[in-house]
Amino acid sequence: MPKDVDKMIESKRRVGLIHLYTGDGKGKTTAALGLALRASGHGMKVCMIMFLKGRYRYGERSAVKRLPNLEINAFGRRHLIRGKPTRRDVEEAQKAFENARKVVKDPSYDLVILDEITHAINLDLVKLDDVVRLIREKPKKLEVVMTGRDAPIELAQVSDYVTEVLERRHPYRRGITAREGIEY
Repeated sequence: MPKDVDKMIESKRRVGLIHLYTGDGKGKTTAALGLALRASGHGMKVCMIMFLKGRYRYGERSAVKRLPNLEINAFGRRHLIRGKPTRRDVEEAQKAFENARKVVKDPSYDLVILDEITHAINLDLVKLDDVVRLIREKPKKLEVVMTGRDAPIELAQVSDYVTEVLERRHPYRRGITAREGIEY
């Protein structure tokens, strides 16, 4: 193949796209981690930033310590479902977003995952406009994944992939609570 064609193919492969995994079903974070694992396996540098998940003992946080090129930065006291966020929750979300800004601007990263970013937006812990601006100003080759329920339409509009995970059935409805190694 001529060198010009090789360069054109490589430049198309290297364009960074935006993914949004949303919906009420289980598996959004898991899908993002699957992509992270694949990227890491190809030598790409990956950072997952977890909003609202700093205190939980998630299995993936332990597992990534054994993987090259993959890190998880977790912030927050708990995964807020109901209730009003505290000042500390706001501070933790702001720390997570500042970390996201830093990582997105760092040219050494190939993939950045903003886990539960939609939840942080919907709880007014992070401003939607700031997230949209961050996405629009990302480096051209950086791949970005956003996860969480009830994604604002503005996030879908700036995304190249929009995947909605739909709950059809869940054991929680039968009283089975989250299980270590399966849900966290």
